[in-house]
Amino acid sequence: MLGEALGDLPDQQACLVDFARALTVRPWTVGPDDVRRLAATGLSRPAIANVVGLVAMFNYLTRAADGTGIEADYGSVLPEFVYRNGTEPAPRPGPAEWPPVERPMELLALLPDAPAAWDRWREYLFDGPLALPPATRLRLAEIAAAAACDRALAAPDGAGVDFADPLERFADTLSRAPWAVGQADVDALRATGLDDLAVLHAVAVVGFQSAESRLRIGLAALARAGD
Repeated sequence: MLGEALGDLPDQQACLVDFARALTVRPWTVGPDDVRRLAATGLSRPAIANVVGLVAMFNYLTRAADGTGIEADYGSVLPEFVYRNGTEPAPRPGPAEWPPVERPMELLALLPDAPAAWDRWREYLFDGPLALPPATRLRLAEIAAAAACDRALAAPDGAGVDFADPLERFADTLSRAPWAVGQADVDALRATGLDDLAVLHAVAVVGFQSAESRLRIGLAALARAGD
């Protein structure tokens, strides 16, 4: 769907890159005007929903890779990201400036089979018999949602907190600055008694919520652009 829509239109591609960057780095800034700019380049509503879904999924994949130390096994035309100590995540605004969103993502239905697949993934991570207790899973998700300024799940007082608990601190770093996660962060979790399955579960929950929050914000912008 998206590949057919893109063609070789430079203006459209530039607009897509700007949108993907904003939804990834500063999701709280994405709104109806961003969607209208995409639509003005010729993209349909299903194609824009597809763009939102792709960006959300790669926000999961990058956190899965950074949280586990997996190297990318595919080529990219983008320059390799090199972390330096001065690289900081974009500062988050206060809760009053978070974008309006709805917890249900009705426009996900624009993507065939996506709602059922997303629900199965969430059920597996949050309700399945995995390593972390349900309350811990929810807490990690709240931290990741606060990092994305997703008011549908995050508690307003969960943004910008200096976390003392190693697992909560890990979730916050993986949410806001996944490139900064390293071996020392995993070792700190192991020192609390968590085994590797529990660490992988934490990475998956944070990655999922980072993706879902961007999906929710992007689809909410798409819905409001049609008002």
